[in-house]
Amino acid sequence: MSQETLSRPALAIASRPEKKRSLFAGDVRLGWLLVTPALLVVLGMVGYPFVEAIRISFTDRMVGRGPGRWVGLANYEYILGWPDFSEMIVRTLLITVAAVALKTLVGLILAASLNMNFRGRDILRGIFMLPWILPTYIIVLVWRWIFDGQTGLLNQILVSFGVISENFPFLAKTESAISLLIFVMVWKGYPFYALTFLAGMQTISSELYDAAKVDGAGRLARFRYITLPGLRQVMGVVILLSTIWTMNTLDIPMLLTGGGPSSATEVFPLLTYNLAMQNFRLGEGAALPIMMLPIIGLLVMVVAGYMDREATE
Repeated sequence: MSQETLSRPALAIASRPEKKRSLFAGDVRLGWLLVTPALLVVLGMVGYPFVEAIRISFTDRMVGRGPGRWVGLANYEYILGWPDFSEMIVRTLLITVAAVALKTLVGLILAASLNMNFRGRDILRGIFMLPWILPTYIIVLVWRWIFDGQTGLLNQILVSFGVISENFPFLAKTESAISLLIFVMVWKGYPFYALTFLAGMQTISSELYDAAKVDGAGRLARFRYITLPGLRQVMGVVILLSTIWTMNTLDIPMLLTGGGPSSATEVFPLLTYNLAMQNFRLGEGAALPIMMLPIIGLLVMVVAGYMDREATE
């Protein structure tokens, strides 16, 4: 029997086209049956409010005054004509980028430290997770008291050590207020980064580090050429998800600075809250997040595409 004859069945099998799976196949029907309850919940609790928010954004609806009249694009024109609208968008993006970058850096350093073997490591892991576990409302109020310009703990410490001669209004100055807002965001969010990066580091084979040690690689070289490439998938997902969460953060800026001083820390979730809940103008309050939807939607698509690509590799 010739070699050509032996290879024919394999070629025939390899060239056979795959059958397309019908939507009415048994396993497909079972899959849709299992997904349907969750799909109905998503449509009811996410889809309907989303569509209703879009409808309200085209009306002049106010709290306690009925459904409101159709005003078309008037709410969007009002938002675009807001004196500080462009500055608010730039401010939101800059605060988000700075907070995410610092959380990534702190999370990497902490995860690399907690991944080492030393006495009391498990206790420290629990302690460093506390900012993420504690209620945001409580911890932000504590930080606000610490940074208070009159009776704050930070002022008392700096004055007692002679660093400053009199109390400094940290939250009443533009530069310090923005810096402290980013600081509290990082302090609240770094445990998520550290925990996720630590879990990713523990999946990297120790044989790679042993081989690098034999080749004479130092700690920085091992971190650069083994740890960072091993965390590439985890870091990508965490950074993209955290960017979306940070951009939509309302509680920290609202409780810490309230958008002040002079709207210097007002981000788009806070402006939305002020329009809809403080001024009772639901139409304009709904228009602002709809205008931000393309940016958030793009980030969501990037996250979904990245996760799908990593899953298929």
